[in-house]
Amino acid sequence: MNSRIPLLIALTLVATASLALAPSPAAARDYDCADFDTQAEAQEYLLAGDPYRLDADNDGIACEDLPCPCSYGAPSEGGGGGNETAEPPPPPPYHLTKAAARRASRAIVAKFVRRSPRVTAGAVGACRRLAERRVDCQATARGRTGTAKTTCRLRVAVRAVDRRPKARLASVDCRTRDTVKLKARDAADAIRARGTELAGKRVGLGFLERRSRTSFLGTVEWTKTSSSTPVTKEECFALIEAALTSSGQVRAALIETGCEAVP
Repeated sequence: MNSRIPLLIALTLVATASLALAPSPAAARDYDCADFDTQAEAQEYLLAGDPYRLDADNDGIACEDLPCPCSYGAPSEGGGGGNETAEPPPPPPYHLTKAAARRASRAIVAKFVRRSPRVTAGAVGACRRLAERRVDCQATARGRTGTAKTTCRLRVAVRAVDRRPKARLASVDCRTRDTVKLKARDAADAIRARGTELAGKRVGLGFLERRSRTSFLGTVEWTKTSSSTPVTKEECFALIEAALTSSGQVRAALIETGCEAVP
């Protein structure tokens, strides 16, 4: 038998025993808080079971007397273990977009149209930013009947409330105008006809002036000759208003009349 074999076996047994008695990597060097400059560095060496004894009070925070930067958040009430992380930062301020303000304004305008009997349609126009969370939008609502037309100018104020757009109707300016218009020719005919009734003969039109979309003011003039002796002459006039009625007829009303003797 080869004499070197027992020697190799003996050397192998000694090496195995030496490895078994060797310290673990964690125990190869013993760290303490003085080995670190900041708490964040010490926290990285806080392993399971705390082999380096960095957490004296067993609250999950290593070397808490060291200066920051730190790698832990505020410990929970009553203590507790574990390596806690910092709380997330708060969300950035909400920025109200013009598109969101426009959508909110459309809903307000639609509600106004449903509730107003004078208008039948509405639209949102330009929007103007006043602040990060405030946008104002201009809108228009319109309606038309057989004799009138209504136009409303609206201003919708939109604010961000709980990170959502909230709109309100800030101002309303509505104006209604007549769509029916009395023509000057029809007014003149009505005034002359009324003057003919007064004079008993055809009369001439003196002046004609528009007072509104549905009314005119005019005069007629004529000469009146007496049948008595001696014969006298008078120059007469009549001030007449021609107006368009709700039924579409032209009414001529006498305002003033008079005559003056011609020398």
